[in-house]
Amino acid sequence: MSAIKEQFKNRSNIIVAVIIFVALLIFAKIIYLQTSRKDELLAKVADIQRKERIIHATRGNIYASDGKSLLATSIPKYITIFDPSQAKSKIFEENIDSLSFLLSRFFGDMGRLEYKEKITKARKKRSRYLVLGGRRVDHIEKMEIENFPLFREGANKGGGRFETKDFRFLPFNNLASRTIGKLDRKHGREGAFGIEASFDNYLSGKDGKGFYERMAGGVYKPVNSESDIDSEPGLDVVTTIDVNFQDIVESALKNQVFKTQAKYGTAVIMEVATGEIKAIANLTRITSNNEIRYIEDQNYAVIGGTDPGSTFKLASMAALLEKTNLNIDDFGVNCPGEIKHNGLSFTCSHEHGNLTIRQIFEQSCNIGIYTLMKKHFGFTTSSDYYEYLQEFKLDKPSGFQLKGEPYPLLKNTKSATFSSTTVPWMSIGYESRITPIQMMTFYNAIANDGVWVQPIIVKEIRQGNVTIEKLEANRISSPICSEKTIKKVKLMMEGVVNNGTAKNVKEGICSIAGKTGTSQKRVTGNYKKGMYYTSFIGYFPANSPKYTCIVVIDEPQGANLFGGDVSAPVFRTIADKVFAYDISMHPLAITKANKENLAAHHGVGKSQDHRVISDKLGLKTAVEKDGFAKTYRTSNDSLAWKSTNPDKNIEELMGMSLKDALPLLENKGYRVKYSGFGKVRGYSFVGKNIVALVLK
Repeated sequence: MSAIKEQFKNRSNIIVAVIIFVALLIFAKIIYLQTSRKDELLAKVADIQRKERIIHATRGNIYASDGKSLLATSIPKYITIFDPSQAKSKIFEENIDSLSFLLSRFFGDMGRLEYKEKITKARKKRSRYLVLGGRRVDHIEKMEIENFPLFREGANKGGGRFETKDFRFLPFNNLASRTIGKLDRKHGREGAFGIEASFDNYLSGKDGKGFYERMAGGVYKPVNSESDIDSEPGLDVVTTIDVNFQDIVESALKNQVFKTQAKYGTAVIMEVATGEIKAIANLTRITSNNEIRYIEDQNYAVIGGTDPGSTFKLASMAALLEKTNLNIDDFGVNCPGEIKHNGLSFTCSHEHGNLTIRQIFEQSCNIGIYTLMKKHFGFTTSSDYYEYLQEFKLDKPSGFQLKGEPYPLLKNTKSATFSSTTVPWMSIGYESRITPIQMMTFYNAIANDGVWVQPIIVKEIRQGNVTIEKLEANRISSPICSEKTIKKVKLMMEGVVNNGTAKNVKEGICSIAGKTGTSQKRVTGNYKKGMYYTSFIGYFPANSPKYTCIVVIDEPQGANLFGGDVSAPVFRTIADKVFAYDISMHPLAITKANKENLAAHHGVGKSQDHRVISDKLGLKTAVEKDGFAKTYRTSNDSLAWKSTNPDKNIEELMGMSLKDALPLLENKGYRVKYSGFGKVRGYSFVGKNIVALVLK
């Protein structure tokens, strides 16, 4: 028995000795690592804790044609972060109650005691990363939080700080939103469509790289390193869009598509001489929860290729006049209302009777165009006719700067689907596919005395106030057709409004010329009666064209569904309002008194804007000091300006435009609500730091 005990004792001693030996080895290893290899191991830990991250570049701005009005910009939003373990105990205990109270009042998501408990628990756990509020705050809100207890001590002493992320902001809300575009949904870094996508290489800038150290809670803080590469901000893009034109076009289009319950509508204004697109609007009907509403989800002006309908008759008539020496007042046709072509029915809207060549165009007589085309071109080949369409630049894209413009589809003899029906039907706007902006570019060339100009929507690339690149429209100096033809078709387009299919829009303050279009829609390969694509394309003023405009309204509902009834009235509204706005088109000289009356309507505004208005109107007297100014009448009833300071007195906002009043109020910490359109005519306080403006 004693032998067995002795054996157990010996074995136990051996095990204890081994354990002690291993412990000594571990201890020696620890000493070795903490001394000889300390620096090497700390460097490895630092490498693990450090991570190279992308420093995203700030995206460039998108401006309206004046180079000042922002259409899209990047604004910072902030997450409120708190490090509960950063403050010393005395400072923490003195400020935690007041901080919790202010956070609860500011965010409203938790009570005062809940905030205190949340922060205190995190401090006990030595957490260094606590998100407060659960929502991002804007710059004004951030400035307010920075004055809260502990936050005002700074990040190192108090523990409060903010994480920033840029968001794309459209100051004019949905104005031209499809054209301006948006960023991709996943990362919000690249343009998804519109100008944002088409000019992404300018706007995006260049991302940088930097090292960040991983802190508790998964947060990274920047570590200054010589190897860091700074990001380069994106360049700014100056568009050709005039926000006032855009508002006019969107309003006129919206009223008509709502009234007619159309499938969609699009309208564009282009400056004749420069090719600059001053406004472009699109509206699509959508139905959700049995409610119909309209949104801008497709740029139909650019991508909406379809049968253009009777607006294409301008190209056919120009080709006829180029090939022949037709007198537009000569007899053209006796229209019976319907004829047969190879057994197929070829119809007009009604029986026109005897028409001159001019009247064929004015009354949009299909049979008249058919008769002239058959006589002078024939239907067995399209070679001659197609060559004229090529001269008119209708066979290729316009070269518009936005992505997505398709190639036009115009058939010729080599086309696989060319037949004996192609020329007669194509000559009146069928068996083809052309987008609104492509058709408008052809009409613009006619308005521009035959000079073809590329439509553009971006004219300048800037870096701050420095112009990096100017973008000008391509133009073809040689006219697309003869001066004689230009004069004849212009007379006929004026006749469309004065005597023809658009005579219902003859009356107005601005003379217009153009052509109506109504084409049946194709459904599963067949044209469906009662379903129409309506349009009106033209220019104004008729005697001295400055702007070309197209209006398209697809599948309108109601009794009168022709282009003259649906699209032409929208064109008339746009032309009159643009004419009233753009005083350079007014034929009569404006007297000094009238100029002063116009200037007086500006009311309170930026001094720089007053100076621009004075220069435009040729008024010598103007405000000299920078800042804000308002107009007033002197004792001899002349107009004068005096400086004002609306930043100190909210009463001075009366008569100011929203674009001036909004930033002034927001910079003072107010949140702004507004109703109506125009200038500030009244205001009221509707809550803490909330101002309601009445515009009229």
